[in-house]
Amino acid sequence: MNNKNKESLKLNVRFELAYEVISYSILVILIGLAYIFASNLLAFNWYTVIFGVLAIYIYILKNKSYLLIEQDVLSLYYYNFFKKKTIDMKTIDEFTFYESSRKVEIRSNNRTILILYLKDKNKKKLLDWLVQHYPSIPCLFFNENETIG
Repeated sequence: MNNKNKESLKLNVRFELAYEVISYSILVILIGLAYIFASNLLAFNWYTVIFGVLAIYIYILKNKSYLLIEQDVLSLYYYNFFKKKTIDMKTIDEFTFYESSRKVEIRSNNRTILILYLKDKNKKKLLDWLVQHYPSIPCLFFNENETIG
């Protein structure tokens, strides 16, 4: 095993679009409730503090979802501590990148084992890192209109 594979990669991941909308909706509701309590009572109250702190906490946790590849193991964390999946890099057959969306599929044994949602900048970082450190794993590119068979 060469030393290149010892370098780790950490990328922020996003949620699927529906969950992304739900999380932003919850944030807007919490901020709205904090504002309503602050503007109606016009005095210090704990409701404003509680809803404001909850909104900030959920926003921080939402942005702490990440993909981590280190020591030949790919791990996906949501909200900084929920480990959704751990995959050995040796078992991965291919990465499929979709050009017109944020979706990246990780496949093994001709089936999808994990779907990630990354910003374009992070998709490029992942691709460059894979090409450099795991050249034996193919990286495929598809438009949403094409089918994978």
